[in-house]
Amino acid sequence: MTATIHTKKDRPYYYILLRYQDETLGKKFQKWITTDIPTKGNNKRRAEDRRKEILNEFEKKNVDLSKNVLFTLFIKEWLENLKPSIEKVTYDTYRLIIHNQIIPYFEPKKIKVKDMTPLHIQKYVTFKLKTISPNTVNKHLWNLSKCLDSAVKQKMIEYNPVKMIDKPKKIKYTGAKFYNETQIDNLLDTSKGDILENIILLAVFYGLRRS
Repeated sequence: MTATIHTKKDRPYYYILLRYQDETLGKKFQKWITTDIPTKGNNKRRAEDRRKEILNEFEKKNVDLSKNVLFTLFIKEWLENLKPSIEKVTYDTYRLIIHNQIIPYFEPKKIKVKDMTPLHIQKYVTFKLKTISPNTVNKHLWNLSKCLDSAVKQKMIEYNPVKMIDKPKKIKYTGAKFYNETQIDNLLDTSKGDILENIILLAVFYGLRRS
């Protein structure tokens, strides 16, 4: 939000132009306010003092509508603010989850941060469990929870809705499973001529980790 001093042709008073943005609509707005301070005489200092007063008044009233920001916009900003404090590989992992999974789900719903409820989170979990494992869904919930913790700290919401749901039960890791010789032969035969043939060969012979 900004406020600037202006004069208008054939008008005897100073005006303040207030500019602010509605994050929900993604649009910028402006409002003209008269100060009743005459342009004649040495009144520029008085106009500047009034400008500061008006700006403070409107900021206290949340006229910039920051509490109406869409959740998808908020989580994007949260991730970028987090970026300098985490490793690149960690940021890339978070970004993949947020931009490829969380945002595509919530964006069409146009839910504001202040309106997020445990039910919204629970529906997200139920939807995602149709296609991905409980362990992966819990990784999504970690990102959602940390983001909404930030919203609580900024007093945009009173509590974190992620902490009010029953999270999916984790699948216990029982160790890696390996192909036997016959299965490897079948894999190599099947992959011949495929675009992934060289990658499969490398995986079979070297057992390289994803990293």
